[in-house]
Amino acid sequence: MSIRSNFADVGARITELGRQGPYVAARALTLSLKDGQGAFKGEMETKLDRPTSYALNGTFVKGANKNNLEGRLWVKDNPFGKGTPADRFLLPHVFGGGRGHKGMERMLQGAGMMPQGWYAVPAAGAQLDGNGNMKRGQIRQMLSQLKVQRGAGHESRASGSTRSNRTIARQGVTYFALPEGNRGLPPGIYLKRRFGHGTAVRPVLVFVDQVQYQKLLEFFEVTTNTVTRRFPVHFAEGLAQVQAEVGLR
Repeated sequence: MSIRSNFADVGARITELGRQGPYVAARALTLSLKDGQGAFKGEMETKLDRPTSYALNGTFVKGANKNNLEGRLWVKDNPFGKGTPADRFLLPHVFGGGRGHKGMERMLQGAGMMPQGWYAVPAAGAQLDGNGNMKRGQIRQMLSQLKVQRGAGHESRASGSTRSNRTIARQGVTYFALPEGNRGLPPGIYLKRRFGHGTAVRPVLVFVDQVQYQKLLEFFEVTTNTVTRRFPVHFAEGLAQVQAEVGLR
């Protein structure tokens, strides 16, 4: 999102300030964008269910400078950074509609354990953290047993060896995939838990052909209104500071 601020008297005041003018304007715009960033963070805290700190910090501000009086505020979209880019899980809440596929979903699809283009939704057997997301430890354990884990293996990797079988038996949980469902069970990932009197099967992930999000976050409205309201304040403060400095000389 690029916000351009044009107020009727800004250009004239910048000219009056001479070389200090662009600095004052750039500072005011940068501070205003940061205010907008903070306002959107508040919007997420209010509208989303237990958002993670990673999500709350999912926006980025590029400040203005004296040579380019334009600042930018946008949802982080760098696919080469650590973690899932914020635009993949925040923008569906901004625009509504579907979302992109998560890394776990792409791995399951690549292994043929999940229909291409489908999505995985946590089910009754999923262990959720305080933010309502599936716990990473369970994801690692599940993918390891299914032999689709990237990088170094988990201690429960189902290699078929005697040691691996003992580890899985000790944990008492076995994961298996039903890409097309079976005997009334919908497509998904299931766990089988052993008890002294038998076993129980619970769904961990259920596969669905689409997910739809309703628009929850007023990104453009909240940030634009905040920037428009705060820019004159920051500009007036900068203007007063420059005028005071000139008066002291």
